[in-house]
Amino acid sequence: MAQANKIVTVKLDPETKNKLQHLSKVKSRSTHWLMKKAIDDYVEKEDIKEKLRQETLSRWKEAEAGKVTPHPKLER
Repeated sequence: MAQANKIVTVKLDPETKNKLQHLSKVKSRSTHWLMKKAIDDYVEKEDIKEKLRQETLSRWKEAEAGKVTPHPKLER
């Protein structure tokens, strides 16, 4: 079952609000669309960064524990 969207409010300083309204007109998009797009893009980027961070930590722990698979090109 799909979850219903939730309303969230964001307090913006007047300068940012004015810039957002200007972009809204220039881009022919609603301010809501611009804010949602910015948040979605940010969350997606941060999610990818966190997954990479967790993978790096996991591999580091494996290497510290001696669980390393040698790469054939490194063996001579």
